[in-house]
Amino acid sequence: MVATDILKAQSVGASRLSDVTTLAVGYIFVFSVVIFYLGIVTLIRYSRGETLTMGRFYGFASIAETIPSLFRQFVAAMRHLMTMIKVAFLLVIELGVFPLMCGWWLDVCTIRMFGKSISQRVEFFSVSPLASSLVHWVVGIVYMLQISIFVSLLRGVLRSGVLYFLRDPADPNYNPFRDLIDDPVHKHARRVLLSVAVYGSLIVMLVFLPVKLAMRTVPSIFPLVISVSDPFTEIPADMLLFQICIPFAIEHFKLRHTLKSLLRYWFTAVGWALGLTDFLLPKPEDNGEHENGNADMGRHERGHRQAVGQERALEDVNRPRYLVANANLAEELDDDLTDMEWAFVLRIVLLLVVAWMTLLIFNSTLIIVPISLGRTLFNALPLLPLTHGIRCNDIYAFVIGSYVIWTGLAGARYCSDLVTTKRTKVLLNQIWIWFGIIFKSSVLLSIWIFVIPVLIGLLFELLVIVPMRVPVDESPVFLLYQDWALGLIFLKIWTRMVMLDHMMPLVDESWRLKFERVREDGFSRLEAFRVLQEIVFPIIMKLLTALCVPYVLSRGVFPILGYPLVVNSAVYRYAWLGCLIFSVMFFCVKRYHVWFTNIHNSIRDDRYLIGRRLHNYGERENVVRRDGSVIPGDGEHLGLIRRYVIPEEE
Repeated sequence: MVATDILKAQSVGASRLSDVTTLAVGYIFVFSVVIFYLGIVTLIRYSRGETLTMGRFYGFASIAETIPSLFRQFVAAMRHLMTMIKVAFLLVIELGVFPLMCGWWLDVCTIRMFGKSISQRVEFFSVSPLASSLVHWVVGIVYMLQISIFVSLLRGVLRSGVLYFLRDPADPNYNPFRDLIDDPVHKHARRVLLSVAVYGSLIVMLVFLPVKLAMRTVPSIFPLVISVSDPFTEIPADMLLFQICIPFAIEHFKLRHTLKSLLRYWFTAVGWALGLTDFLLPKPEDNGEHENGNADMGRHERGHRQAVGQERALEDVNRPRYLVANANLAEELDDDLTDMEWAFVLRIVLLLVVAWMTLLIFNSTLIIVPISLGRTLFNALPLLPLTHGIRCNDIYAFVIGSYVIWTGLAGARYCSDLVTTKRTKVLLNQIWIWFGIIFKSSVLLSIWIFVIPVLIGLLFELLVIVPMRVPVDESPVFLLYQDWALGLIFLKIWTRMVMLDHMMPLVDESWRLKFERVREDGFSRLEAFRVLQEIVFPIIMKLLTALCVPYVLSRGVFPILGYPLVVNSAVYRYAWLGCLIFSVMFFCVKRYHVWFTNIHNSIRDDRYLIGRRLHNYGERENVVRRDGSVIPGDGEHLGLIRRYVIPEEE
């Protein structure tokens, strides 16, 4: 750039230089500056009387030693550079291209489930390639994470050594970055191609075929209606899904423990049916010895081979009939071992087939049952005045159906445990107790989840959305479902701020203590009246005050003054914002008054020593000057004087 400016200054009418010429001139200019700097340094050193040697520039004794060393450094630098390029290329392939391919393949396999076509996906990619690629990449990453989580669950259930062909991330000797550096490129290429084949096959078997089975079984629920951003609600579905639904499920449902229990039961049943229990599951008394399902077969094999070896050692070479007999026996043993090995392989194949069929049915059921149940419950919501006009989103339907199914299964499991371990009378007593707990918890949760978020959302809409988006001559339309969703998000953010140990606005230490007490009590020991009195009612009263006072002022008090309708409408539109500004100003003035009062009191206390203990109140005492003279005092006045040394007046 500097060279270009110089050339333009010298020849204004010259033609525009090409990029290559500009780059070359720029490098020549930089190189000339470096040579000029080195020349100046050399002249300065020569003027001081120092000799001019090559060691001054390169730090070597001669040019013959400098060139090989520089060449070796150049080769080492190029080797490190090529290693960095290789690692970066492999990371781009494994973390960028491969998840993107998985996302596109998942989209192709599930596109009929959403009623879309390939042409629509291609059109979306042509219109917004970055957004399309990002969505497919995220889908691929999520699928790869699900496969990794499932493999980790299998490692926690199966015997150590069953999944020997899969790398264990918990292995201390396993370092993926070291493998990226040390392994050659062709080995990584084979690994990537194998991963493409495995993941592509898994998507077909565990996603495409279950979707086809679900569409053939219940075609009435398809295509699914899934919209990440609903124009009616204007609330991103992923915000509610990832901020509220999934954290609640992870916290209360204990998915990992439940899935591990289901896998353990399944492997126990199928392993018992196929005779692979010892091969699949670890023994309770196992002390680290890894045995497999064909351990008995291996022991028999070793025993038979030892017996054959002993017979061959004791046989008489002069009797050929024994040689023929032993040869026939060894051949029969080899045939038996071959049959046992083929039987073991057949059982493993049957295990894989049964596992695939189980996952096929499970995934199809996971699509059909929660969505059908959730739609049934979701279709009742538009009948309520709170959610008038809301459209069904199958993301919410799936979440609602999953919650209902999980709650029913948890209740059935708890009842079955009580029936098998205790008497029916105890079960009825527990049912009555839990009925009361569920009733009071439902009332509190309904107020906390529905009433308070609606009030918060209404207040936010009246403060921010209505003044910004609704003209003065138009009436605002309130969508209570949208207000509820916004209020629920704000309520969650506020509760998270309360539970932090840091002091923040709108957060008091007493609120954190109240929430911690409720969390410690839990549902079984929940004190409903205390929670209503200390938490719920104060929040509702503050929200109602913030909603009602501006309304009364704008609709009841201000119209009495006789202003036109347009002015009254404008006052109503900005009443809540004005009250908020007035409240903030009043809070700031009150806070400043407290600060100034504290500063004044601290200065007064430091100057007049207020707050110290008075001695001999009401008695005559002597006040001593610094020069030793005594001032007689009256008890009526000296009782207010502290015993201290009065500075001498000048």
